[in-house]
Amino acid sequence: MKKPVTMKVVAEKAGVTQATVSMSLAHSPRIPVATRQRIQRLARQLGYRPNPYVATLMRSRRLGRAHADRPIIALINCYDTLTGWRETDSATVRQMLTGAIECAQDRGYRVEEFWLHQDGMTAGRFSEMLFTRSIQGVLLGPLAIGASIPKLTWDYFAPVRLGVPLPDSTLTSVCNDHFSSCIQVIRSCRHLGYLRPGLVLLEAHLTRFQGRWDGGLMVTERLLPGTEPVKPLLLKTWTDFAPLKGWLQQERPDVIITPTPGAVQNHLRGLGCQVPQDLGLASLACAQLGDPTSGIFQNGHLIGATGIDMVIGLLERNERGLPTQTRTVMIEGVWNPGKTLRPLVSPAGPGHRLRVRGKRKLHQRMPAAKGD
Repeated sequence: MKKPVTMKVVAEKAGVTQATVSMSLAHSPRIPVATRQRIQRLARQLGYRPNPYVATLMRSRRLGRAHADRPIIALINCYDTLTGWRETDSATVRQMLTGAIECAQDRGYRVEEFWLHQDGMTAGRFSEMLFTRSIQGVLLGPLAIGASIPKLTWDYFAPVRLGVPLPDSTLTSVCNDHFSSCIQVIRSCRHLGYLRPGLVLLEAHLTRFQGRWDGGLMVTERLLPGTEPVKPLLLKTWTDFAPLKGWLQQERPDVIITPTPGAVQNHLRGLGCQVPQDLGLASLACAQLGDPTSGIFQNGHLIGATGIDMVIGLLERNERGLPTQTRTVMIEGVWNPGKTLRPLVSPAGPGHRLRVRGKRKLHQRMPAAKGD
């Protein structure tokens, strides 16, 4: 990324002070017309671009102006509907929006929400709309499953996105450390005696999170001796649980780890399995600390606030466009004990010869799968 031309560079080339350059670019009558025009012409030739956010903040501080004069950061909703970000089923993603708004206000900025797909708008038109309004700070919200990063005119903006880094973009990212979160869940389950963890994910999660959850499961066999992770179950949608029964009978996990524990638990109940008496259940994305489901609290509020902090840093350094190398900030999750795990009476062996306190073996309680 080309280094921006600063006011100091313009002043050195013009042979004047930075104050003279500043007043000339602001059309101050204190500077002779000929001098103002010479410096303005030189600034254009050098490619100098003033930072409107810093200028607006300084002007507001000098004049004591109201909230309406604060610089704007765009929060871009990338979902398919106007209210997709605010009304998504994911509590973590909703928290990201709240955290971003509150952090921007605390830092003296305003935010405006924009829907990327409004009226069939193209990425080019969307970019021009923001540019025309002098909006340069952009926080791109999480993408819908299967969606790709929009091809905005990134040179106009100081951009940051909320989500894992993707291989086809160097856009600066802020996200949960999904790899670490999976390991943390399995380690906590291991401490309670669960030795055969099994992931239940969507097929789309493999590309969406670049294998981070799957990778965390795979390495625990070496990091946590005695742990025997089973083959993950990948579903097409959260409404298609037909493969679950056969997977339970074949793989015999003693704890299920998933980002959508509510849907999984409802289906387990339909199969006659009780949580945690028959099977442990842990979430990769608890809604909050104190949630009844055991698992990881990602703290979406902190993720959104960190995204705003990074946007502001780019703005105040007058950095625009995509970096040449991806920069990512990952937020560690926090363990939430919950009530969907319980200690086991004895460790599980390779054949899962395990008794849950007061219950029969799990695989004896499972209904026979069709064709067995």
